[in-house]
Amino acid sequence: MPGDVRLRTLTGFLFWLKFGILVESAKSITSMTTSRTLSTSEFARALGLSESSVRRLTDAGDLGVHRTRGGHRRIPVSEAIRYVRATNANLVEPDLLGMGRVLDQVKSGKPVEDMVRILEEGHATAVIGLMQWLIASGMSIAELCDGPIALALRHIGERWPHDKRAIFIEHRATILCGRALNQLRLSIGSPDDEAPKAIGGAMTGDMYFLPTLMASLVLHDARFNETNLGPNTPLDVLADAVVDEQPKLLWLSISEPLRSNSQRAELIKLAKVAEQNRTFFVVGGRHTDELASITKGNDSQSNLIICKSMVELREVAIRIANSLAIEK
Repeated sequence: MPGDVRLRTLTGFLFWLKFGILVESAKSITSMTTSRTLSTSEFARALGLSESSVRRLTDAGDLGVHRTRGGHRRIPVSEAIRYVRATNANLVEPDLLGMGRVLDQVKSGKPVEDMVRILEEGHATAVIGLMQWLIASGMSIAELCDGPIALALRHIGERWPHDKRAIFIEHRATILCGRALNQLRLSIGSPDDEAPKAIGGAMTGDMYFLPTLMASLVLHDARFNETNLGPNTPLDVLADAVVDEQPKLLWLSISEPLRSNSQRAELIKLAKVAEQNRTFFVVGGRHTDELASITKGNDSQSNLIICKSMVELREVAIRIANSLAIEK
């Protein structure tokens, strides 16, 4: 195949992958509603409880259930994991939550190594299961994002110069992580209707969907009602959303270099709109230092917060939520 044809083919392939991840991510959201359920007896055995204790938990509203047409209680696995996480309960029979198969594949006991292996092998159910296991074992969403997910993807990304399949493997791994994170959302209790709002996305030209998805999930875990506008979001759309929706927190992922002086000016304008509307402007990503440099010494950007990690974002969100609670 001539070199120019190969180049056009690769370019087309990368274009499809870049935009295809958005379609795959959307598909994964719709598939979340079909999660497996447990009977009360299965849940009781999984946690070493009596079935009557489980029924009391459901009657008190501490454990969410679905009712079959015959009136039988069914507990979604995601709800079971949420309960384990919230109460620090021990799993006596992890097999019943689908964790046994995960533990069989997790041989090293080292989450990052296990994540790298199952992502490289493309085991979708194992990726979801491992993340659910880590969350049920006490790891926070933010720690999961900064640790096993980010480190595993970085390791896989470093294979590009040495492995001709690296592009395919990296994009597939990214999609699998996105699916698993969307699935984890079901394992986190929903915030109250009166919880503070947060809105965000990745700026125009930034096609990376995973960082802003992670930020959305971390804020959801920190009890914010968040709206993730996703990658490639025009900055004027974010500015209008701040004015119209009056969120308490605006986040922006910057994973690509700033492209022009006009884009830098748009960022300054967005920060100003956030400041005028008493909205905290939280920015993260590989190229946040560029924004920090152009706002340095500008007192009007006192509401701008640079976060270097998802753990830091979680800490910032909790501080903001606590300060808003005090104001009430």
